[in-house]
Amino acid sequence: MATTLPGKALLGAQEVSKSFGAQQVLSRISLTIHESDRIGLIGRNGCGKSTLLRILAGLMETDSGMTTRAQGIRVALLEQHCSLSTDQTVGKALEAATSGLRALIRQWREAHERLAHLQHNSPAYETLEQECHDLQHRLEAAQAWHLDTEIKKIAAELRLPPLEQSLASLSGGELRRVDLAAKLLAHPDVLLLDEPTNHIDTDSVAWIEHFLESYTGACILVTHDRYFLDRVTNRIVEISHGAMLSFPGNYERFLEYKATVEDVQARTETNRLALIKRELAWYRRGPKARGTKSKARIDRLLDTQAQGPPPASKEFSFAIPEPERLGKDILEARLVTHGYEDRVLFRHFSLFMQKGMRVGVVGPNGCGKSTLLRVLMGREAPQSGDIFIGSTTRFLYVDQVLADMDPDARVLDFVSDGQRHVDVGRQRIHVPSYLESFLFDKSCAEMPLGRFSGGERRRVDLAKKLLHGGNFIVFDEPTNDLDLYTLRVLEETIECFEGCALIVSHDRYLLNRICTHMLIFEENGAIVQITGNYDDYRLYCQRRREDEKRQRAEQQEASRPAPSSPKPRPGLNYKEKQELAAMEQHILAAEEKVALLHEQVNDAGFYSRDFTETQEVLRQLRDAEAEVARLYQRWEELEAGKQ
Repeated sequence: MATTLPGKALLGAQEVSKSFGAQQVLSRISLTIHESDRIGLIGRNGCGKSTLLRILAGLMETDSGMTTRAQGIRVALLEQHCSLSTDQTVGKALEAATSGLRALIRQWREAHERLAHLQHNSPAYETLEQECHDLQHRLEAAQAWHLDTEIKKIAAELRLPPLEQSLASLSGGELRRVDLAAKLLAHPDVLLLDEPTNHIDTDSVAWIEHFLESYTGACILVTHDRYFLDRVTNRIVEISHGAMLSFPGNYERFLEYKATVEDVQARTETNRLALIKRELAWYRRGPKARGTKSKARIDRLLDTQAQGPPPASKEFSFAIPEPERLGKDILEARLVTHGYEDRVLFRHFSLFMQKGMRVGVVGPNGCGKSTLLRVLMGREAPQSGDIFIGSTTRFLYVDQVLADMDPDARVLDFVSDGQRHVDVGRQRIHVPSYLESFLFDKSCAEMPLGRFSGGERRRVDLAKKLLHGGNFIVFDEPTNDLDLYTLRVLEETIECFEGCALIVSHDRYLLNRICTHMLIFEENGAIVQITGNYDDYRLYCQRRREDEKRQRAEQQEASRPAPSSPKPRPGLNYKEKQELAAMEQHILAAEEKVALLHEQVNDAGFYSRDFTETQEVLRQLRDAEAEVARLYQRWEELEAGKQ
């Protein structure tokens, strides 16, 4: 991979340490963020990723060490919980996010007004001219000249609620998307993003990737989305065992590097153990010479023993208890229609589940994916149609909403209602031992929930819900807040699961790895079913777009008027003959323009654009179609005039 020199240092942490009570989260961590950085911050849940972001944003004090910030830079932090005040509308929240850029515009205009009253050859003129130039550069980089249009565009791409809607009426997921939009609109010099893809559908995640590709500021992000890491980052920083590792490259290259390092560590440990074995054998032979010559070997043995093995990571593993095997009849939906009030979420939907099917569900936010899961499980009755659930089917439902967690409650009380033992399948297990399989020390059973990070609370919630077991797992956004290692274990568990699975997720990597089928929510309540994983779904979308384009071309060709019979008239003059000779090329060019404009108008996101922009495109389309009609009419006239 080609490397580039880092730009100006914008933000940094030097020898930073942070503890919460007796638990040390960060230990002498140092990190510098440069202008060109796109940093992926990874590590186990609870290792201090979110804490480090809050320290860098200036929202949390350190126990020791310090932070540095270049003069005048703006920093924005997207936290895992919405930071916006709910006593405002969506539109007002987004407008407030751009207040800094609007102030820069006013500053630029005032500077230009002052400049007009200065003499061109004066030192003050040169100074003010440079200030205007710098301000204009910052405004252009932030695309600040069309803020109102940018607000509408981002609101459409992230599928935000109406701009006039109150924040107080929104769900947690909707609030977070508004918060993300506000942070992106602010165009800060350093953008700190903590799990930006949570509660975001796959199409919007792809748009965020594209946004960050052209983003001129620096960015450091915490995310579990591996495709997102691969496509956005140019540097990976891992926090592990209190140490920090910085690697120049994306996540895929980082994994290759880690595999090499771990291979070397394994060989080194093998050699270390072999050396200890040889030295011990020599030592136990009891050589007579215990003098100077022997002392060097004894010292080497002690040093080798003292080195110890590299720190080992705790293993996270769990199995989903299956109460009984699935029977022949598992789950069937026949012509199911459901919605609320005057809105239909899905119409005439049918599904027949067979053993071993792992079905991924994708679609825009708010389209009805979670509702579909509840209907299929029989937790919500459909408006019409039938749901048949097999007599042996036992659902294990893990939704995306964390259960109500009292921050003062002990983990033991939350997971097992205070019981010291729980039944996991046919086994009775001591709760602290059960929690160890979810990477919690035995001491954690007595700790209050408020001491844990968002990802750790997600693991606690998972430990509670998985206790119930089942032979048909239903997961609604199971990857939110989980670290990359936990995700890999979860994926492996689902892959080895012998029952059925129905999974709503925006995690494209997970959908690719585990899914055998896909359900895709489309407009007007339609749900498309395909066999395959997420890549197969993208291929399906590509082929459908090509088919639609070909059909439009065929329809245009069929609707093209045939030349009329020539009418007797005087012969063509020289100029008209030249016009006729070039007419075919003019018509082809005009029809190509119409086709391109039709492609824009038929795009799914066209009417989400700025109103003025859409109206201009529609006007161009009307003019282009009129021009094609005019050219055909003129062609007929010229053909009729030939002798």
